[in-house]
Amino acid sequence: MRGAGAHDAATEVAARARDATPVVYVLVNAHSAKLRRESPPYAALLADTDRCVNLPDGASVTYAARLLGYGDIGRCPGPDLMEAVCARAANDDIPIFLLGGAEGVADSLADALRSRHEGLIVAGTATPPFGEWSAEDNRALVEAVKTSGARILFMGVSAPKQEIWAYEHADELGMPIVCVGAAFDFGTGRKSRAPEWMRRAGVEWVHRLLSEPGRMWKRYLVGNTLFMWDVLRYGRKLAPLPRSDT
Repeated sequence: MRGAGAHDAATEVAARARDATPVVYVLVNAHSAKLRRESPPYAALLADTDRCVNLPDGASVTYAARLLGYGDIGRCPGPDLMEAVCARAANDDIPIFLLGGAEGVADSLADALRSRHEGLIVAGTATPPFGEWSAEDNRALVEAVKTSGARILFMGVSAPKQEIWAYEHADELGMPIVCVGAAFDFGTGRKSRAPEWMRRAGVEWVHRLLSEPGRMWKRYLVGNTLFMWDVLRYGRKLAPLPRSDT
């Protein structure tokens, strides 16, 4: 996993866009521990550091990094990453594409991002069908992105669906794909993000749990438990990187 703040990661995404480099940016949090157990394709792409860049999303990941001797790797939450990449894309005239969300969300997000980042070029949007995507759906989505002229693709679909799709189609699309999930809803105001003090304190997850208890309780209970088990079980077996001086 690469420690990088949103602005550093955005600089890299823009560079990859200019070079038309197919790479998938994955935001990793405690829930990822559960997902990689359930989905072999997701586990495989996390391990492919040549084609995927894993960025620390959740505070639990940064705490674990310190515990295991990796130092302060920082955080790169999805909403922050999306805004930072869009700011860089607007400055560098790099067109983006928005794929995901419920009906109308991607279009609303395009308007919101343009208003926050003057000059941003949104080359296209697409709302994928709910549930499993057929071969025809996949082909239509790929063609929509390819023919739009976009050079960065944002995906706002649930994990691990978005990461697996991005990984399977990255080479054909020939651009960086940034998987930001619920950032589409945060970016449009459909969902409220935690106050700044909660983000700084590393308890943004508490706000999400309280906002959507029926949907999120299992994610945090199971995902956090499995993540802590991984840290405890494998921590002593990992060769820690040298601690950062920063």
